[in-house]
Amino acid sequence: MTAEHGFWHKAGEMLLEIVIIVFAVSLSIWLHSVGEHRHEQKQVKTFLLGLKRDIQSDQAQVKQIVAFHRASDQRYAYLAAGDPKESPDGEKFDEAYRHLPMNNFLVPRLGRYEGFKSSGKLTNIENEALLEKIVNLYQYDLPKADLSSDGWKGHQKKLLAYAEQQTEEDDGLAARYKMATSAAGKRHLRQMVTYPQLYDRYQSIVDGGNAIIKDIDQAYPDQAQPL
Repeated sequence: MTAEHGFWHKAGEMLLEIVIIVFAVSLSIWLHSVGEHRHEQKQVKTFLLGLKRDIQSDQAQVKQIVAFHRASDQRYAYLAAGDPKESPDGEKFDEAYRHLPMNNFLVPRLGRYEGFKSSGKLTNIENEALLEKIVNLYQYDLPKADLSSDGWKGHQKKLLAYAEQQTEEDDGLAARYKMATSAAGKRHLRQMVTYPQLYDRYQSIVDGGNAIIKDIDQAYPDQAQPL
């Protein structure tokens, strides 16, 4: 064996070792990446299935809140229509009047979403359309409904303050009816009728939630609830 032949033989062995090492490192990195991706997607699945339950809980709340507002609208419209020259139906008036302090507003389940977002894992959701729907629901639809609800509660606070002021010395039926049929009382009562905007924003929460649930069920059909 010549010196030149020995050199090329050793060089070939070294090159083969380098190739083997590079391949082994690349394979290890790839396997680690695959394992990490699988773990991330397992977390995504757990998050999305939990989010589905959160959304369904919020939707159930919205249904109750809308029913509350529909009934309240009728009571406020009845009270605002009172004629100061007439005597009220005591029982009907009292039934409507006693609901003045009552309210019902959405307390969404935000913990799961906020936790996943703050950990920087939202971008692990590979379905970009689904991710956009989730962000829209939690960053836009829910806050907008809360803003409209705050407006309604602000009107209620003013109504209750006025009612308390006008009936501080006498809270009998006649005094309460006088308050409700006064110009200021009627104005406060009319303002309590829910604006269409609030109903629209609650409906956006329901519709947005339904779209998200549909996508989650398509992604994990084995977890979808039968219709």
